[in-house]
Amino acid sequence: MHPRLTPLALAAASVIAAPPHAHAETAPIEFGFLWHMHQPIYTPGSNILETDGSGRFSFSVTDVHNQRFGPYTSWPRNAVQSGSGQPNLGAQVSFSGSLIENLNTLEGAGVNGGMWNNWESSYQQARSLNTTEGNPRLDLVNFNYHHALSPLLDTRDLRMQIRLHKHVVDQQFGGAPADASRGYFPAETAFSTRMIPALKAEGIEWTLFDSIHLERAVQNYPHTNASNLFAPNRADQINPAIPDEQWVQLNNLWAPSKVAAPLAYRPHMAQYVDPNTGAIEKIVAVPAARYEGNEDGRGGFGALQYEQVFDQYRQFNTDPDHPMFVVLHHDGDNFGGGSESYYNGNFNNMVNWVSNNPHYNASTVQDYLDRFPVDPNSVVHIEPGSWAGADNGDAEFKKWLGDPDPNTGWSPDQNSWAVLTAAKNHVFTADDLQPVADLQNVIDNTGNGTERAWHYLLQAEASDHWYWDGTETWDSNVTLGSNLAIAQADQVLDANPGQDGTAPTVFLPQRESYNPGGYEWDPDPEPTDFEVWTFAYDVSGLDDVVLKWRVDLDGFNPLDSTDNETYIGGSEVGEWNSVVMNSSSLPMPPGDILDPTVRAERFSAMITGQEDVLLDYYIEAVDTRGNLTRTDIQHVYVGMGMTAPGADGFVMDGVLDEQAVLLAEVGGRSLWAALENGTLYLATDDAGEGMDAFIFLADELGGTVGSPWAKSGQVAGWDAFLADENDNDWSGWFDTAGSVLNATGANGGVLEGVIDLDGEFGSLPVDLYLASALYATADGGALVPAGVVGASSNGDLNLDAAEYLRLELAALIGSPEALGDLDGDGNADLGDLALFLAGAGTVIGDANLDQNVDTSDLAVLASSFGNAVDSYAEGDFNLDGFVNTSDLAILAAAFDMNPNLEAGSAAVPEPGTLAMLGLAVIVVVRRR
Repeated sequence: MHPRLTPLALAAASVIAAPPHAHAETAPIEFGFLWHMHQPIYTPGSNILETDGSGRFSFSVTDVHNQRFGPYTSWPRNAVQSGSGQPNLGAQVSFSGSLIENLNTLEGAGVNGGMWNNWESSYQQARSLNTTEGNPRLDLVNFNYHHALSPLLDTRDLRMQIRLHKHVVDQQFGGAPADASRGYFPAETAFSTRMIPALKAEGIEWTLFDSIHLERAVQNYPHTNASNLFAPNRADQINPAIPDEQWVQLNNLWAPSKVAAPLAYRPHMAQYVDPNTGAIEKIVAVPAARYEGNEDGRGGFGALQYEQVFDQYRQFNTDPDHPMFVVLHHDGDNFGGGSESYYNGNFNNMVNWVSNNPHYNASTVQDYLDRFPVDPNSVVHIEPGSWAGADNGDAEFKKWLGDPDPNTGWSPDQNSWAVLTAAKNHVFTADDLQPVADLQNVIDNTGNGTERAWHYLLQAEASDHWYWDGTETWDSNVTLGSNLAIAQADQVLDANPGQDGTAPTVFLPQRESYNPGGYEWDPDPEPTDFEVWTFAYDVSGLDDVVLKWRVDLDGFNPLDSTDNETYIGGSEVGEWNSVVMNSSSLPMPPGDILDPTVRAERFSAMITGQEDVLLDYYIEAVDTRGNLTRTDIQHVYVGMGMTAPGADGFVMDGVLDEQAVLLAEVGGRSLWAALENGTLYLATDDAGEGMDAFIFLADELGGTVGSPWAKSGQVAGWDAFLADENDNDWSGWFDTAGSVLNATGANGGVLEGVIDLDGEFGSLPVDLYLASALYATADGGALVPAGVVGASSNGDLNLDAAEYLRLELAALIGSPEALGDLDGDGNADLGDLALFLAGAGTVIGDANLDQNVDTSDLAVLASSFGNAVDSYAEGDFNLDGFVNTSDLAILAAAFDMNPNLEAGSAAVPEPGTLAMLGLAVIVVVRRR
């Protein structure tokens, strides 16, 4: 926030900071909407009324739908209709097939006096409203019929989910063939390039994805653990670096990590390489704005300050052929994003605003792509992952693939995937023997055994069953649907004995750890040896399951080469290594969870002895009839496994470190610090439920600015801060440039963190300004005056400069013999001398700052010596309040004691000379 710049650097920085090519802006920023509408089949095999009648849930499933009457009927139409005066305004809506089923059931039963009669008419009407480009203002985009998590499916069942959804949308909402959407919204915005073959096969031209997974795939991504995602694996960071100024820290909304503008606000091409042939399939990938969409979901226009936020990157909108496009994606039936005010009053206010603002234009995705076609050569890599609303959407999809309990080995998520993997093989085999004849039979649960089997299997794939694990009866739902599917599929298999030409089903291979040899949440690196594991199953039994892996020869996988993506490889990769995978059974489900008819075995193997290397890997599985499955090739960069940067003996476990020094204590709350090797340790008391704790850090306080995290009030400008959202035990650093680590403890523990001061400020500061504070946890939460720990508290709801504590880093050095150790590296040496001399002006010894060291400086030196001072940094080494000969003796003695100072080092003065130089230096140090 306050970098140290020379006059030359300051001039250069002013050029960089100027809006790039501001004069070239010839097009407004485009923005649009995705409203997601969904309810699952709450009990596979039962409709909504049967589920309510069974008492299986502790709430009324019917009431859940009734409470969302507006979003499921007229409110979206009202919204887009209010913007009909705008040429391109509209919205995308993803309306799940299971929700359509539920509403048709309620309509057929005349629930609540027939409130659901003709519920779909408003959507039909809205779909007939066209933009000036001739596209529907309400685009009912393609979706998975049962809200399945696309990246964890196979091409075969993903295609069936999409086919069924296309069928029911056409059946339910009608419209001309031209109204059929060319776009796709993946459930939870969860995207992976392995989905592309299924999307392309179903005629889909573009898909949304969450923008952060493009940003994390850029080589110079400024990662921060504050994003609540650990660092991306280097195997994904293959997009070229972008200029530093294009990494923008957003304000006026929750945005813990920087965004890439304009890169992550423009559609690009994503590609999939067939590992068998090397053939490339591409699809238009439209980034959905992660933080803006999340904020819009709180209530729309007003909750998200459209102009204040968009203006923060408008200066980068300099390409009129590919203007920036901000897609606001969120649930359309939940919280503020599902309210009447969102679709009516707030949306009307947005229409009025954009109608009078030439810098912005509301558009549907299809209108944007028709007006601004994507360059087919604009290919980017996108890391797998989902949106912020699902535990921040990590690349491992842990929200749906949680780790086992370390004590019992039980994971409801992994159990469900093992059950589903087995069920899919039964259904796929039946489909090969007796294919689906009519998609309507699959929806209606009629027709042949295969069609009925698909009906239940697709219900079992709904991601809701994993999302809500540990509550109600969700953990049994995947097994319930899978058991029903197997019972139908086995009727087909029994009628065709011995006819199995279907290859094994193999779950997408996983690895543990995700960043081998690199960093995840712990302060120490992960081991370089790592496990690859999967679930595999075949109705005829498995003969062999083998892990294949190879080394990339230059450590990088360029987008313009397919060597890493094909089984045959090429000159850029080595030969495949083979490791037979060991099988094991998962623990049996607890007594309250349904037992499966069949369940896949877990297969695992280790990759060992690799470091600082890029690897490719995949799994081969062969059944007893010789049918072969080969998974997609995946990539992982294995790091060096070195000591955590900046840790320096500090342990990030939420417990106060023993070397911490108490700086201040107010009302039972404390602020601690310690310094080791240029690494600053900070800690304060855990916030307590309902509160968020902050530690603010600055080397020079700036003017007051709005409080972070959308809190109320103002704070004197900080350089970095550490924060703890106590209700969910989450903590992280913000606005940092140096290496950081952090942790928060349980109630009664501490919020603690370390930061590399040289990396943060460019050199070790002489002093710092610190304050810890408590805020109410909700958005708009106020400062708690009694929770301020610093120099003082004036009792108001702002954190002012006067409330910060000034800490002289020398006070943390410790022992008297180390008083000359200004940089805190454990030695008094030339580095300390350089730091000390840095305060003497542009020329060492230039006491009067006239750019010359001459006799006029001697008078200044003589008159200054012996002065009373209030700062260690002014030369008062023994902290007695004066600069005198005793301070010179300490500095000289410290250099004499340094065991690392080699004789003959360049420009090392003799002790006597050093003392003379010290005299000159001490008297000319000036405060900033």
